[in-house]
Amino acid sequence: MGTDCAPFLANLFLYSYESEWICRKSENKEFDVLKKFQHCFRYIDDLLCINNDQMMDTVTTEIYPPELSLTSDDATAQANYLDLSIEIKSGKIHTSLFDKRDAFGFTIVNFPDLSGNIPEKQSYGVFVSQLIRYGRCYQDLEDCCKRTRLLVDRLVRQNFSLHQLARTFEKFAESNYELLFKYGVHVCPACL
Repeated sequence: MGTDCAPFLANLFLYSYESEWICRKSENKEFDVLKKFQHCFRYIDDLLCINNDQMMDTVTTEIYPPELSLTSDDATAQANYLDLSIEIKSGKIHTSLFDKRDAFGFTIVNFPDLSGNIPEKQSYGVFVSQLIRYGRCYQDLEDCCKRTRLLVDRLVRQNFSLHQLARTFEKFAESNYELLFKYGVHVCPACL
């Protein structure tokens, strides 16, 4: 933990066990078991299994060594994976943004403050990158607008110009229309 190579080592460590298990199942022609894992995704130590029928819980001890401590979130209709909140609503997968820092009892400084001596143009690029992130994560326009309003309020408190944020949003909407197209709108003036 804490070293630059830790994520790579964790990936290699877990992959070696997973690969070995998959090869064993394949050699034994247990394709029905393997098919249950076609919608499983792992990023470092976070694992998401969709439509796995809790098979992962059954085979965890077959895959990973006993010294590896694993915890399971037995969510069936809602789970958080990386920065996504994934929920099943009316039989469909619904995604929104999940940020564990939202639950912290203190303020996190994670965006530039323009009162300092930093380049202004690049700072507005942070706003665009977050808009792209929101467009990719949120499926509901209302949720996306709510999160965007929170971001705008925060950036304004950090000395961003509301007028420049609005102009930046318009440019974003023009060049990233495909992200907004899924909402059935071209530009959402309510976001600002």
